Amino acid sequence: MKKLNLIRQQVRKLRQRNGWSQERFAVKLQLAGWHNATRSTVSKIEGGSMGVAEYDLLFIAAALRVHFVHLFPPIDWKRPMDESVPLVCNTPPK
Repeated sequence: MKKLNLIRQQVRKLRQRNGWSQERFAVKLQLAGWHNATRSTVSKIEGGSMGVAEYDLLFIAAALRVHFVHLFPPIDWKRPMDESVPLVCNTPPK
């Protein structure tokens, strides 16, 4: 199954680093301006089943108090992109 966003693992990691439940993070997103964010929204982002619009990246970054570039996984520039960022699909990297 193809994942619909690249930020899922970083968002989960940053949320957990703050000690927030998905429900608490949804409230933080609402306070940052994503007014219809719910625990289900957070779950879908972290699970990769929901795409995230560029505009919404700003709400996520604001809620987590990080620059939006920190939402993306690290890239190994020495490897092909499909191997460096294996989050796009469920196939393991080569």
